[in-house]
Amino acid sequence: MIKSLQVVVLSCAFVLLQSCGLKSSEDSSALDSTTTDDATVAENVPGETAATEDVTVKRARIENERVEKAEQRALAVAEKAKANLTYKDASGKIVYNKAEIDPAFTGGDKEMRKYLRENLKYPEAARDRGVEGTVFVEFVVDATGNVREVVASDVVGDNVDQELKDESVRVVTAMPKWVAGQQRGKSVDASFSLPITFELSN
Repeated sequence: MIKSLQVVVLSCAFVLLQSCGLKSSEDSSALDSTTTDDATVAENVPGETAATEDVTVKRARIENERVEKAEQRALAVAEKAKANLTYKDASGKIVYNKAEIDPAFTGGDKEMRKYLRENLKYPEAARDRGVEGTVFVEFVVDATGNVREVVASDVVGDNVDQELKDESVRVVTAMPKWVAGQQRGKSVDASFSLPITFELSN
């Protein structure tokens, strides 16, 4: 009975956390425009006998951390864009921190999640060690829709396993062309942030 109650309380807390947004509409729009729903890679672990409540608690913790980091990152990007709308990359090209219209995966978020589900591979060594977490991948979508300058970012102190970062960078680097960001009706190079969550399932 107590275990059932704990699961219900954690589930309610999780739903409450999900329904709570950022405090202002400006911050909320910053989150919507700088990150997208994350893709989750779930992998079965053979022979694992963790209790259902332990898995629920772990999932809630991972989701809470992901939401908190996504909010922090969105605020950091909004501040960066406020300070400087653009920057020059190593080759001298102008890149928008925040374009008027953000870049988008061809086919939308649903197609991007499908692409990630089909192409992400849970690193075997990380799976064997029970490593989970969310990787925030930062990249630039150029004016022609190509993805470049892909990095797994540590801006908010993400302490994620290197194998998960490497796999995230690999799959984002291999992405097909995107729809480029727009500034004053013209295609431009624009930065983008994508959270990718790795979860083990029983």
